[in-house]
Amino acid sequence: MQINKVKVICIGSALVDTIASSPRQIDWGDDVPGYITSNVGGVAFNICQQLALSQFKEVELLTALGKDAKGRKIIKLCDKLGIITKNIYKSNIVKTDSYVAIEDVHGLKAAIADIKNVELHSENLLKPLVDGKVIKNITNFKNLIILDGNLSQDSLLKTASNKNYLDYDIRIVPASPSKATRLKPFLKLPNVTIYCNKKEAEKLLDLKFENTLEAATHLLRSGLGRAIVTDAHNNLSEASLSDKPITFQPPNVKKIYRATGAGDYFLACHIINDLKFADKKKALKLAANSAASYVRGDH
Repeated sequence: MQINKVKVICIGSALVDTIASSPRQIDWGDDVPGYITSNVGGVAFNICQQLALSQFKEVELLTALGKDAKGRKIIKLCDKLGIITKNIYKSNIVKTDSYVAIEDVHGLKAAIADIKNVELHSENLLKPLVDGKVIKNITNFKNLIILDGNLSQDSLLKTASNKNYLDYDIRIVPASPSKATRLKPFLKLPNVTIYCNKKEAEKLLDLKFENTLEAATHLLRSGLGRAIVTDAHNNLSEASLSDKPITFQPPNVKKIYRATGAGDYFLACHIINDLKFADKKKALKLAANSAASYVRGDH
């Protein structure tokens, strides 16, 4: 599939990330040296950014922002990247969402997500999709929709139940284990691919799994089209209704430079390679290698 014939619509969170990182191990109550950065982030934005920096010509973000300095910062960066922002919902009531994470040498230690805008205004931010304003109705043009679990449970249920979306390539990501169950309505849809880690798969199905391959195959049992399941440095697996299962060990990153956003980066890289190559294992391995490079801080 030619990337220039794909319209991508990323729906979900866009916020300001504050990341506190230390090259040491952090134990409870520790006060350690490190560095603190503040950047635009959020699942939907992170994916949008990577796709816009690749060869995609049309990438649109649907999110909810406050009419504040943080919201303006996000719009400004999107405009610079060429991300379409004209249908973003802007709230007069709620401030732009924020996320704070603490990372040490082993990765993410703890995080607090102040994400109220997207959940509160899910119906409003989804309206351009429901109305068809963001869909590209041109022959030989593919619409690819990416949804994250920060949307409200009710709005996700309505989206999964809308038969108008059955012709689209839909990719979903829980955003966190605590929000994984919101995606249950999508598990019966053959045009949907879910990206999650083993913990999120266990929350979603209320089961325990020995490995990612077991988790991925279980996710297909209700009719889901494809499942891609990660588990840090342990095996990465893909199962689908149309191909043989894939499982392999991803690169082992010994020194972690950053962990926040790694899953979003992996998802974006996989979409790029998934559309470029018919070889599914090649696409998955390229995405895993790119994600490892991101975590190491190579770029």
